[in-house]
Amino acid sequence: MAMKAGILVTADKSVSELMKEFNNVFNYLRLRLYTSEARLYIGVESLTPYRVDIDSAICQARVKCASEGVISIDGDKTIGELEREFYDTFGLVAQVCYTTAQGESHYTYKKEQDAMTLAMFNAQCQAEGCVEGVWM
Repeated sequence: MAMKAGILVTADKSVSELMKEFNNVFNYLRLRLYTSEARLYIGVESLTPYRVDIDSAICQARVKCASEGVISIDGDKTIGELEREFYDTFGLVAQVCYTTAQGESHYTYKKEQDAMTLAMFNAQCQAEGCVEGVWM
């Protein structure tokens, strides 16, 4: 799938706006943001209790209060790079998620997934019949 446009993430962007924008570009993927405590439970438990309020702005949810901080997202960025940038810039745990054709929701946590670009993983999810257009 061709990249439609880059996504610019700034501290004043709302979490829900970012989630919708991410799904508009990567139709088979979702982006979830969690508090820093979620790092302890990735791949072990559900991260739902650590989700940030989607109605808040990133600056309200973030842990790191360093200067502005900006992240640019495009199809060439790996999942691992994206997740590291969110943590380093905002102190938030970002997870790329998807829903299988069977309706099962998953987030990426395996090394081979983290090494894939967003465009590659989106195309793989499309080829596997994952559910399209789910941003929430």
